[in-house]
Amino acid sequence: MRHVSIAEAREQFDELIALARDGETIVLTEDGKTVVELKAAPAPRRPVDIEALQRDLAELRSSIQGVTLEELMSYRHEGHDR
Repeated sequence: MRHVSIAEAREQFDELIALARDGETIVLTEDGKTVVELKAAPAPRRPVDIEALQRDLAELRSSIQGVTLEELMSYRHEGHDR
């Protein structure tokens, strides 16, 4: 985290923007007090592919056919001390 006065920030704006893009947080101060934090915006979220999730779920469901409730319950406790 780098602390820079607002006056210095005016002179170094391009450099500070580059630092923020690289992940550094820049704290702008006035009279020694924090006024603003400059940091990169979070990366945009990727859209969720609902169709791919549905295909994966269908594949998972088909792979567990024939498994009984008792077997599932025993898997849940496998490796646990009872």
